[in-house]
Amino acid sequence: MTTESLVLFEFDICVPAQQFRIEYTLVEQGGFPFVPEFLLRLLKVSALLPADIARFFGFTPKELNTALTPFLQQGELQSTAEGRITLTEKGLRLFDENGETPIVKSREDHRKLFTFDLLAFSYLGAKPRLENQKRSVVLSACSEVRSESVKLAEVAFQRNLHDIYKRGELCGQAKEQQTPELYKISQVEKERDGWLKIEDSYCLDLESLNVGFKEPAEIAEHEAYISQRSVQLATLIGQSTLNSIMAFADRIGDEQTLELLAAGELDFTRLIQRALTFSDSGKSKQARIYGALQLSRNWDQVETLFKKYKDKNAKAGAEQPITLTWLAPAAHGLWGKCSRHGQALSSFVGAATAKTKDKEKVVFNPRLLIPLADANDRSTRKKASADCSEAGEILHGFIESTSLSSLEIISLTDSFAVVAYHLVLPELHPVPIPFGFITEDKSLVRRIESLVEDVMAEYTDSNVQRYLGPFGNDSNGVKRRR
Repeated sequence: MTTESLVLFEFDICVPAQQFRIEYTLVEQGGFPFVPEFLLRLLKVSALLPADIARFFGFTPKELNTALTPFLQQGELQSTAEGRITLTEKGLRLFDENGETPIVKSREDHRKLFTFDLLAFSYLGAKPRLENQKRSVVLSACSEVRSESVKLAEVAFQRNLHDIYKRGELCGQAKEQQTPELYKISQVEKERDGWLKIEDSYCLDLESLNVGFKEPAEIAEHEAYISQRSVQLATLIGQSTLNSIMAFADRIGDEQTLELLAAGELDFTRLIQRALTFSDSGKSKQARIYGALQLSRNWDQVETLFKKYKDKNAKAGAEQPITLTWLAPAAHGLWGKCSRHGQALSSFVGAATAKTKDKEKVVFNPRLLIPLADANDRSTRKKASADCSEAGEILHGFIESTSLSSLEIISLTDSFAVVAYHLVLPELHPVPIPFGFITEDKSLVRRIESLVEDVMAEYTDSNVQRYLGPFGNDSNGVKRRR
């Protein structure tokens, strides 16, 4: 997307990559020393007798012999029947395209590191930062590609030779317009595996109101990337959440959301009208948000609320910390798949304490509610512990419920609520489109918190309470109805 756009969803993608150590030989061009250059230029103008050459340069017989012998031996000069020294066809090929300056070619050996992705074998640089798979959508390379990666890297090195040269990574800083000639590749060795992490985003074009992905700048040949991305996103997007969102919006009286979804999909025209105006500001205790909570424009508002109520409660001198809850959505597998998520988690945890004159005071009791398939869902627990490591001590589990699956909610008891609906429409959008509101209306905050707590208190068909408590609890701590 090239025009001004509104980012709706952001996520990181890990592209498989390998680094190779390549040993190669270049035929590099350079100028002759001053005297041989002008000797060749002089003979290109006219064939001359040795005596005329000696007189022109002021050579002694020995110096003349030293100057002519290498060119005669290499077949670049010859002596005619009349005894004149002239350029051969080989000698004429020493001159550049303009025919004015002779160029010497030399062979230089090099042994350097080069990195390529394993999808299209695009060149990623000599030593790009290769990262781990944490908090990202992971693309994969087939086993055949991995087994043949050394051969494929050799081909990719030759294909990308000009680009590598222009980057100054082939033989030092690029000095000439023409790329040095590759004489041979002696050896290619795989050095290490890794992942190139790409920040990808799904955006709304503010002019055309079309939605689509931003072009991935890091991958030059990205058809394979787009294909792999589509495959992986299809496994993570989940089922439509339209009905569950409308049901929740109806229960809390969120008329604006119901209007946006009245046509069975998100009305972008109406969304933009609301996003580009400040009609809510100053008239009510509610503001609309568009896009993922972790986006800077949205998270800045969340942090403002943290600071406001942290300072307020610190001054009030409350004896017990107030519960600060972050409910994660269960409707899709893309929540938290970006680097901003780690920063948001740190901010959420850090909001719990306030600095007073003499010490730090705990004003909030934070908890991050992670949806689990059931009480024994250890794989999700393990994954959440890794992806949400900044909040490891405040992770709480609950058995997911359809009524909450499309919701991401941050709330402070009786103070504020941030509600992000994760709209999933797989037939229209490859990623969820979050949107919602921030409210400080206490009656609405209580209504939202009550709906969440009611679900947490429910019992499943297996007679297990949905709220399972902190991750540190084992399955023996599961509550069953008597």
